[in-house]
Amino acid sequence: MTEVAAGCDSVARACNAAVSVLHGHTGAAVDVLLLSPGQLSVVAFSGAWQAPAAVPSHYGVVGHVLATGRPAAIDDASIAYAGLHTGRPVGSVVCAPLSEPSDLPIGVLNIEFDHVVTDPVLWADELAEVGRRLRQRIDELGGPPAESREELLLRHTLGFATAHSGVQLAGMACRAAIELTGLGSATVLTRRITPPGQAQHPLRQTAAHTAAGACDLPAQVTELPTHLLSALVDAVCRHGASRTLGDPSGEDVRGFEPLVQAGVRTLLAFPVRGTAPDPRLEVAMLVMDELEVRVDPGTVTVLELLMANAAECYDRLGALHQMQALAETDPLTGLRHVGPFTEQLAAARIGRTALLVIDVDNFKQINDRLGHAAGDKVLVDLATGMRECLRKGDELFRVGGDEFVAIVDVPDDAEAVRVADRLVAAARDNGSAVSVGVALRRPAEPAEATLRRADLAMYSAKQDTQYAVCSAE
Repeated sequence: MTEVAAGCDSVARACNAAVSVLHGHTGAAVDVLLLSPGQLSVVAFSGAWQAPAAVPSHYGVVGHVLATGRPAAIDDASIAYAGLHTGRPVGSVVCAPLSEPSDLPIGVLNIEFDHVVTDPVLWADELAEVGRRLRQRIDELGGPPAESREELLLRHTLGFATAHSGVQLAGMACRAAIELTGLGSATVLTRRITPPGQAQHPLRQTAAHTAAGACDLPAQVTELPTHLLSALVDAVCRHGASRTLGDPSGEDVRGFEPLVQAGVRTLLAFPVRGTAPDPRLEVAMLVMDELEVRVDPGTVTVLELLMANAAECYDRLGALHQMQALAETDPLTGLRHVGPFTEQLAAARIGRTALLVIDVDNFKQINDRLGHAAGDKVLVDLATGMRECLRKGDELFRVGGDEFVAIVDVPDDAEAVRVADRLVAAARDNGSAVSVGVALRRPAEPAEATLRRADLAMYSAKQDTQYAVCSAE
């Protein structure tokens, strides 16, 4: 294998040569997987009509070997990976790292036998030596092939779709910009759009990322006066993507003097615009370096496309959150309803979470006498008043027509009753009357049982003409 690989002039050919020799010697399926961001890419394989292009870097035995740097063997893979290769015989699996003793693996060499071998540990030791020699040849050829710009762009584009918030998406965009350009740092500056004639919202730094060893220019930028940063964002959002062309001491830097004074010597500036008809934010990305770097126009164009994709993802994320909020929220009162309430109920803590079941007194008579529009107004006013009297972290839910439940965190039953008294007073201030049942979750008690006790206590409160709050037994 060493002799064959020595005659290869590329990493891919060397890996394929190793696979060919091992397959010819063993008759087994052989794979060479090299590490790339977040995954192991299959660069050479034999023994299967179709093979995956990549697997997660933490997956199975290959992930274990990559993490430990030591070879591993599975005696009978049909047990460890039951059903993975339906219809194909699976026996032993042997995997070894592509590494030198003092270095981290750059990938793994994997053999899958269609039968159980007699001494898989011996195979593992032998394969480890093959992996060490293949690693030497890969290093002689310049190391694993670098990720292409197209691969990097696709990886980050797919990554944007996994973001759960605008802040997380902005952070991803900053890291992508640094990887794509090779510059030292990136930051995203945002400002909420205000109608004409109103005062502008303050500018804020939504995300920033600095490469290891680079100057933390985003921190320097945030120290600039707000009006100067706002002017920069205005310029970027008005004129579109731009880049520096050389030494700032010999170029026209009018309008960007504050950045130069902050230590910026290379700047790529991008507006981040989606296709939403009514954008909510003005967003600018600054990609910077303390060194003078001439970034080629192609990179600027690719990064501009990447930022456009990030903006689209942000618009979709906003629409998704809006639909989720609508699905979870009572359209009349604005309170969350049964679905979120069920989740919160399941998280109720023993001895700390109290459930306050609230029912509007004589609500049917209100609807019958004054009409449903008047009844709806009563519910809206009640929801507003009771929500405002709760403490931060407590929450009020509408779980039925005229029934509400407050989930509150309290040290004891007495404090829960005091919260209930405030709810009764808030209802009275809004011209209504309510009955409240209170139950604190007990040890070994299911949350649903606590809710039933609170519900029964509420009915007891309805029978009491003197006091509108009843604590459950």
